[in-house]
Amino acid sequence: MYRPTRNRFTLRLMVSVMLAAVLVIAGCGGDDDDDDAASDDTSETTEASASDTTEASAELTDLGHGVTADTIKLGIAIGDYSTIAQFVDFARGDQQAIAQVFVDDINASGGILGRMVEPVYKTYPLLPGQQPDPLTLCTQWTEDEDVFAVLGVFIDFTGDGQLCVARDHETVHIGHELEQVWIDEAPGGLLLTPDSTKEQQAKVFITLLSEQGMLEGKTVAVVADQDSEGRANDVIAPALEEAGASLGSTAVLTITGEDTSQAQAQMDAFLEQWQGEGVDTIFMAGLTVSAKQFVQKIKEAMPDVQLIFDDDSTSQQGQDLASEGVSPNPYDGSLSTRGRTDTESWDDKTPLLQQCIDTYEAATGETVIGPAELQPDENGKKQQVYIAVADFCGELVMFKAIAEKVGPELTNANWQAAVDDFGAIELVGTNIASLCAGKYAADDEFRLVEWDSSVGASGDWSALTDVQDASGGVCA
Repeated sequence: MYRPTRNRFTLRLMVSVMLAAVLVIAGCGGDDDDDDAASDDTSETTEASASDTTEASAELTDLGHGVTADTIKLGIAIGDYSTIAQFVDFARGDQQAIAQVFVDDINASGGILGRMVEPVYKTYPLLPGQQPDPLTLCTQWTEDEDVFAVLGVFIDFTGDGQLCVARDHETVHIGHELEQVWIDEAPGGLLLTPDSTKEQQAKVFITLLSEQGMLEGKTVAVVADQDSEGRANDVIAPALEEAGASLGSTAVLTITGEDTSQAQAQMDAFLEQWQGEGVDTIFMAGLTVSAKQFVQKIKEAMPDVQLIFDDDSTSQQGQDLASEGVSPNPYDGSLSTRGRTDTESWDDKTPLLQQCIDTYEAATGETVIGPAELQPDENGKKQQVYIAVADFCGELVMFKAIAEKVGPELTNANWQAAVDDFGAIELVGTNIASLCAGKYAADDEFRLVEWDSSVGASGDWSALTDVQDASGGVCA
């Protein structure tokens, strides 16, 4: 998930709270019709062409699962956007074809230390309750195909799918939207992300707010759903107290599927309670509670309240309202944290992102259109190929960098040792990133931002502070 959100042009799907599972995916990948045509269980194999590499590695006996002297088998997740087409106005192009461009480029350049990448593509629905579900895909990748790693936007909001891969089958997973508790449950270095975790982002966010004096004298209420309740109670509330803020009541909304009537009633009760507590700031934990139906309700009842979001992908909700002509926009003036803005990320590309774009354009003859210039197609969908390009290229770049540090003996144990001792790492979506023992979320680039509906065509985050390295030197 390339995100301009914290530096992956993340377009997590911010549709409606009724699509709780969809909300967190935006920024990641696949085309409606093309994905249906892409095989759900296809794998493509490229034969090794360097016989000298084969001879040099033929004596290797300690190789990981999915690894031979000549090949590395990688699972690659493809999200099926046709399952949510009625709810969103964008898609990601032909994701499998896009990913294959970068697999082919690696293989044409000699592979990874002489080993050719064998991709195993699996397509899955972006709505829960449909097949194949995350646990099915986990079994197919790890037991049937015996891949060394799974890459991509592989979403399961319970964490069961990701932990099935990394913990239960001891298979590397480089993914997105990971929770710190899942990372902690997996063997060290096997579950990692080029992004930040929500817990990491929340802590940094509160620190930045405190440094700017934005919490001084404030009474802050926290809103979460049942999936983010642990983060709200164990991370956000303690960090706010440590920063000197007074706490109002914490609201945990019950959001299950399409029916949000219970959550709406809960919100009504808490709004009345917060007004009595003198709450002037509300911290929204996660995408589901940050959906426009809840934000509009809050601002109608408490128009002067300061909203702060721990996930800057809420920008798409504000953009939706701006496109609908809603004024005043309830997201205006809200605060979040991220790396560079979308425009900055695209206009001032990292060297690796520019390399990804050049590779794709050379292979396809197509121009990658950035977010500011992209227009809807004849079906009214914005084909955000630039996100798919950055995502698939970025995941492979990260895998390749670590695998090359491992060296010829590519095993789980050696992978873990390499990750734990990696330090600063160059990634596609961010200028500041690091990995080391206990830190398996790489992105370190943060700044405070404020939502402004007057920015761009339909609003965006506006920088309040400079970008800074928020790693605290953990991996130095």
